[in-house]
Amino acid sequence: MIELKDSEYRSNLIKHAIIACFIWFASFIGVSSSVFASAPQHSGAAECQAKIQRIETAQSNPNQEMQGPAQGWVTLEKLPDQWEKRWPDYHSKAWYKIIFSYSCQNPAQNSPLALAIESITQTGQVFINNDLLWQDISTEEPIARNAVTPHLWNIPASSLHQGENVLWVQVQGSLTQKSGLGQVLIGDYASIYQAYSKWIFEKKTLPYLNAMLNLVIAIICFLVWGIARSDSAFLWFALVSIAWVLYSTLVVYSDPLPYLNSTDVDRLQNIIFCFYVVAGCLGAWRFARKSFPKIEKILYAFAFCGAAAIALAPDAYINQTMQVFFGIAVLIFLAKCLTYPYIAYKSKITETYFMSVTYLVFIPIAINDAIFMTTLQGQPLSPYTAPFSSMSIGIILAFRLARDSREIAAFNKTLNENIIRAKSELTESLGVQHKLALENALLQERIHLSHDLHDGLGGSIVRSIITLERNEQINKPQVLSILKMLRSDLRQVIDTGSSLSAKVPDTPIEWAAPIRHRFVQLFEEIEILSQWSFEPSWEKLPTALQCLTLTRVAEEALTNILKHSQASKVSVSLTQTGNHELLMRIHDNGAGFDPQTVDAGLHVGLQSMRARISRLGGTFDIASQFGSTSIQVSLPLAPKHKASAEA
Repeated sequence: MIELKDSEYRSNLIKHAIIACFIWFASFIGVSSSVFASAPQHSGAAECQAKIQRIETAQSNPNQEMQGPAQGWVTLEKLPDQWEKRWPDYHSKAWYKIIFSYSCQNPAQNSPLALAIESITQTGQVFINNDLLWQDISTEEPIARNAVTPHLWNIPASSLHQGENVLWVQVQGSLTQKSGLGQVLIGDYASIYQAYSKWIFEKKTLPYLNAMLNLVIAIICFLVWGIARSDSAFLWFALVSIAWVLYSTLVVYSDPLPYLNSTDVDRLQNIIFCFYVVAGCLGAWRFARKSFPKIEKILYAFAFCGAAAIALAPDAYINQTMQVFFGIAVLIFLAKCLTYPYIAYKSKITETYFMSVTYLVFIPIAINDAIFMTTLQGQPLSPYTAPFSSMSIGIILAFRLARDSREIAAFNKTLNENIIRAKSELTESLGVQHKLALENALLQERIHLSHDLHDGLGGSIVRSIITLERNEQINKPQVLSILKMLRSDLRQVIDTGSSLSAKVPDTPIEWAAPIRHRFVQLFEEIEILSQWSFEPSWEKLPTALQCLTLTRVAEEALTNILKHSQASKVSVSLTQTGNHELLMRIHDNGAGFDPQTVDAGLHVGLQSMRARISRLGGTFDIASQFGSTSIQVSLPLAPKHKASAEA
């Protein structure tokens, strides 16, 4: 894999973003040029001419639908016209009478004229002289909406005559829109078609292109949010784009909508615009990783209150209600655009700087379009922002991708350094643990050796001391016998301590033979009667460690009897129970002692015996009183996991 430096990576991203922008701009220019270059040419266009002489308008007379009223006509200086100021609160039908002159150089070869109307508020009819030229597909609710739908017709020569002609246009007013008639052009087809194409491009092509690009942006933002759920800014951007798609579609869609009259459509359109503005603020703030809880609650309240007010307002007040909330929404949008540079400065995020520039560009566009929607004077600019918006989103995503890539690279570098450091620390820790384990093993070995010396060799020394005390005259052979016995016990301690895999005696009798041989002679010398009881064979063979442990326990117990008990009788037995346990009992009739002193650690030998048995998972019980002391040891022939692990 080839690794690029950070500056090289950033320059490549910027280069790709510029290329993408150029492609978008080129495609946009291509669409524009193809629309305006498609006007057909007519060779006879200049042979016949038409010129508008006078424009008049009047409110419709319900009894004269096919002609204008007889009186009440008002002369207009020019089109487009809005009758809101002239006829306040009038939302019914109105007639426009456009008188134009028509002349042809060669009357025998009259050429048809082209008629183009920029917009009709909702629905209507068009007559040339008294001939019906066009009637909308629906003149009753739900009716069509032609405010942004230009129309183009060819006027047949048979409907025209030399001199004065009358164009009648009936317009259905709107409760929520500014009612009136747009520009009207009459002339040769080539020139009229050129103006008509410009209207179509501005009012239909660009909004639909805008909607399609915003739909693509919404899909991209949804995908980005789906991959990185923590970045909620892209979810809000997706909702903003979806809201704009719905809003712009309702604006440009002219056919009747099922179950919705024209007022309902305008209500829905304004509700969507309120949510669009609020979602835009939240998305911009989340993109800068900022939140303003109090302001956001106010925005939520505005959106839901606006939706409820617009949806429920009576028809008599719907126009004023929509104007109020639309004006507030525009002010919120402008406030967001004006304040975002400061938010971007505070966030210190590169892509927010570019977004703040984008919002500043939108400020004059928003003001211009708000004025246009209020006065219908000038030209809307928002349809031209689609390529700019898509390019902006592409560049912003490129910046975000570059920043995330740098953060990932820095994280990977830090992670690798931490892994190397952790490996070093782990190696060092393992070394320390290994050293401690060795020291612990050595210490355990010393403890085991001390127990073996105490229980094995210690018992032999005690027996030797007792022998010397009982015999006032010791000859050389007796001394040598004692020393040889000590040497044998010492070698046994060393051998059993160095190898736990020593041979197990064939029978319990063979196991007990060395112990019995050592202690019977001493017991007889001090007049202690001993009784030994062992089974003839093993039902289940014990381990060498179990045999050694029982030997050490027996030696320690019998040595204690010799030293402290003053007993006259001793019994030793080794049996195997039905539960596959080795059971050893040692009993004497001596003076006894307090067993609680063993738990307190005052009897080192007995404490050592208990520790040995516990390591093998067995039990060690003592019952003692004057005249009777019993020690009972139980070892499982199938050692528990814990016992084997401790051993």
